[in-house]
Amino acid sequence: MRYIVFALLLLPFSAVIADEPDPIFSEFGVTGSFILCEIDSDSCIILDSERCGQRFIPASTFKIVNSLFALESQVIDGTTEVLKWDGRRWAVKSWNQDQDMEHAFQRSCVWFYQELARRIGEKQMTSYLRDIRYGNMSIGGGIDRFWLDGDLRISQEEQIDMLRRLWKEELPFRTEVQKTVKRLMKLEDKDGYTFYGKTGLGEKGEMAIGWLVGFIERGDRVFCYALNIEGPDVNDSTFRRARYDMTRRLLKRYDLMP
Repeated sequence: MRYIVFALLLLPFSAVIADEPDPIFSEFGVTGSFILCEIDSDSCIILDSERCGQRFIPASTFKIVNSLFALESQVIDGTTEVLKWDGRRWAVKSWNQDQDMEHAFQRSCVWFYQELARRIGEKQMTSYLRDIRYGNMSIGGGIDRFWLDGDLRISQEEQIDMLRRLWKEELPFRTEVQKTVKRLMKLEDKDGYTFYGKTGLGEKGEMAIGWLVGFIERGDRVFCYALNIEGPDVNDSTFRRARYDMTRRLLKRYDLMP
């Protein structure tokens, strides 16, 4: 599916629609693309529409739907059930402890969500992916690896489609489950706006892939967004921070953040 940009006069800001690379990407030393769509409108801002249609490994953005699947299937008892850490040492220190979903989502804890995927199982996981039309819907590479370095791929356009349905609680899951996952995604709630998001960090050959996808509420309007960038080093802290810095800059450009 390709979003067509129209009805731009509905937007309260000057829209930027471009198939040429936006200067913000070169400023940060990355290749990238960005989509911003109003939830209740067909109006979208698209920076590099061709790239927005390309599929990439979802990495930890998959935790959004993995949370939905786990809560819907009740393989975990809500967001407060604690899973025990097995003692394996991870580079991210906050992962080296027992976790519940509230904290595991915030910390983007890999082992926690790998365990949830194993509990869900291949048959149910495949069924859920097909139910929500998530990317190429492939779990090749292993039930606890397919979104990290396996075969699953999704485009920014498809991320936006899923986010729009999640916000409107139109996915084929219980309403309370969708509300819970949206709450898990909340990053900031300040005067004038509420910011939601989930990062992802993966690899494509020798290149790093970075994601930030989510929502922004400003007044009585809601927008969903998807940023995807490529850089040379998955371990570069500047590249990791760029996902937030670029998204904030772009949302500020369009008057959605102060």
